[in-house]
Amino acid sequence: MKSKFFVAIGAGVLCASAAIAVTVPDMIKARQANFKAMGRANKGLNDEMKKPEPSLAIIRSNALALETAAKRVAGMFPKGSGAESGEKTTALPAVWAKPRDFKMANDKLVAAARAVQLAAASGNMDRVKAAVGGVGPTCKGCHDGFRGKD
Repeated sequence: MKSKFFVAIGAGVLCASAAIAVTVPDMIKARQANFKAMGRANKGLNDEMKKPEPSLAIIRSNALALETAAKRVAGMFPKGSGAESGEKTTALPAVWAKPRDFKMANDKLVAAARAVQLAAASGNMDRVKAAVGGVGPTCKGCHDGFRGKD
């Protein structure tokens, strides 16, 4: 029984060490890459919706990418990863100063991305079109209060 306890403690220490190994510049690069992936997915959805015969397969692929990226956002802003880090970032101090507001904005984004995913799964293009149209305002909601200019 003691050996299982020490193995569990050792595993916990290793996991904590791995978490510490992520640097602020790496975290900022990862979140910027995540936002770029989200932007590509959103653009792909909007471009597809403009076509006379949108591809449901492309829509589903972009919907999955959008939802996956949206779910990652909340965990990509640890304290110390703003402008005070000395790294280039457009994240405004409001991300950390107003965590509840930021979480609410991110929750809206995740919900909008999930709506696109569900609509795409249904195959109903009217639902897809409506859901895709709901994503932009949620992006703008974060951009307006939590993102500075490039």
